[in-house]
Amino acid sequence: MTVDEFGDEVLRHVSALDEAAHRRAVALGEEAPALRDGLQVPSSRKVLLPLLAGLWAAGRATETPALSRLARQGLLAIGLGAMATKAGKRVVCRARPNQGRDPARWGKADGKHASFPSGHATTTAAVATVVALNRGLSPVTVAGVGFAAAVGWSSLATERHWATDLLAGSVTGIVAAVVADAVDEWVEERTGRDA
Repeated sequence: MTVDEFGDEVLRHVSALDEAAHRRAVALGEEAPALRDGLQVPSSRKVLLPLLAGLWAAGRATETPALSRLARQGLLAIGLGAMATKAGKRVVCRARPNQGRDPARWGKADGKHASFPSGHATTTAAVATVVALNRGLSPVTVAGVGFAAAVGWSSLATERHWATDLLAGSVTGIVAAVVADAVDEWVEERTGRDA
């Protein structure tokens, strides 16, 4: 088997998994349309960025370094994740499920509105990971991970993304959060104070 044949075989299996997940999520979404449709806006950067900025300001005003650190890292993680996601979309150009329902349509979409990786998955995974890094295993961490998973399901059910788009977005968000945590710790050590 050549490298090209191996690559084609892997993509064939990935496409089959994406198609199966897509069918199942769409069917479940028809049973819970309010939940299916209600998660995209609260998980957007337009909502989460002002929320985190407000938490950062509140942490500074109340002299609560843990709160301001969490918010600061969340803002940085979302920014890093957004840059990586936008670059990935422009390079991969994968068509969304609602643009033809073929998971094998790689390189067939406008790079700005492409499906791979998922920006919502990147954002929610970044925030959930920042919360986990700062709060450990806590109820707020569990809620954050649950919210990220629900947003992923909503993206499948509303035919905005394939399952592998969500997986790639989640990995991107996790990496962005780990980098944001490391950068923030480095800045705190260099400045000797909570920024």
